Amino acid sequence: MKNAGNCRNAFELLFCTPDDSGMLKSCGSVLLTHLGGFLDAAVSGNRQPGSAGAADHLNALCRTAGKEDFAALLARELFDAFAELNIFPADLEAAVPGSDEEFLLDNALKLSVALREIDFSALPGGDEKLLPRCRKLFASLPETGEALIELLKASDVFSSGQVFCFRSNRFVPVTPVSARKVDSFYGYPGVRAAYADHFRDFASGKTNLPLLVNSLPGYGKTSMVISYALAQPNLIPVLAEPDALEENWNPLIQALARRKDHRFVLFFDDIDPAKVDWYSFRTNVGGAFAPPENVMPVLTANYEFPASILSRGRKITYPVFDELRCSEMIEDFLRSFGMQRPPVNLVSLIGAEYTGEFGQKKFTELSPRTLTRYLKVYEYDQNKRRVMIELASGEMIPRPDPELFYEFNINLMRSLYGEEYIQKLLKEKLREL
Repeated sequence: MKNAGNCRNAFELLFCTPDDSGMLKSCGSVLLTHLGGFLDAAVSGNRQPGSAGAADHLNALCRTAGKEDFAALLARELFDAFAELNIFPADLEAAVPGSDEEFLLDNALKLSVALREIDFSALPGGDEKLLPRCRKLFASLPETGEALIELLKASDVFSSGQVFCFRSNRFVPVTPVSARKVDSFYGYPGVRAAYADHFRDFASGKTNLPLLVNSLPGYGKTSMVISYALAQPNLIPVLAEPDALEENWNPLIQALARRKDHRFVLFFDDIDPAKVDWYSFRTNVGGAFAPPENVMPVLTANYEFPASILSRGRKITYPVFDELRCSEMIEDFLRSFGMQRPPVNLVSLIGAEYTGEFGQKKFTELSPRTLTRYLKVYEYDQNKRRVMIELASGEMIPRPDPELFYEFNINLMRSLYGEEYIQKLLKEKLREL
């Protein structure tokens, strides 16, 4: 193979490290293992009986690539190799003569061009066993530094979406269906201010203190976390499954730590604190170790977090949704329509109709979630807005029933936390009296 030695040197520079015995070893994927084997065979030209030749390695490389474009696969490997050195496409574009960035880019291009120029008929050991499709395997590899940089940009998994899931050790883009603009949340001003403050501080590099959020179900924890994270232009929410809190913490954190060009909100949603083995979290967050500065864990739950976990982060607890919170949300909703001072009667009337529909079984719960859904009707129904304004000028104005909220919340807490929790609440109220 033409320039086989230089091609092999470039491959070793980019993808190999010495192992404990002092031998160079590919530190990448199966793809790189076969590519390295091919280059070894092409350089040495020697083949022991029973050992794989250049054509064998090329066939294995072709099978590994499958139907995917080899240029894209190699670009992903290059992207990861550069990221290990904290070098990203923007750094390569700004590379100055004599810099590491220029040196590495030149070697990556050298590897790419040399693979394109392979004379398959001159392979050591011949090409009789070579799969026909192998002859086109390297055809799409870039020939210029500019084209290579563009391919590297396209290889950044985090350029393919706004929100990601971590599944099977891969980051997969997902559509955040519950996310919306932060000014479309109503009520709970203290909670919303805490979110905005904390995510802003993380985005600016001031803190990556974990956020520990709890409330009863239906309060909008998930959508608020994602929405307030996306409100900051340089934050990427990554949704992780609960087992990453226990068994897969280190691989996940290491993968994010390598991407110093981004800041990640590591989101564990709707966990059950009583069922989590907290050993890894306690060790790596506020224990012997700390998360990398570009990663901020956020945990949400319908239950209280243990004291040993709360001490490691910032706690946000939603006040219980009652008739006051209901009116607060309705007032904010009306302000979004330009009412600077929403009439008290109108707020009461809308609240009473909402609780009335709950009484008619149109909703299964009294919560910010169902109230937000109910208020959507007013956004699209101009006639309903007009009718409610007219009714609000009447003499008899119904109000939302406090007892309805009380009964619903007590029953919900009892089902979630048990009777002991209710008794504890009663004792605390008695002490206050």
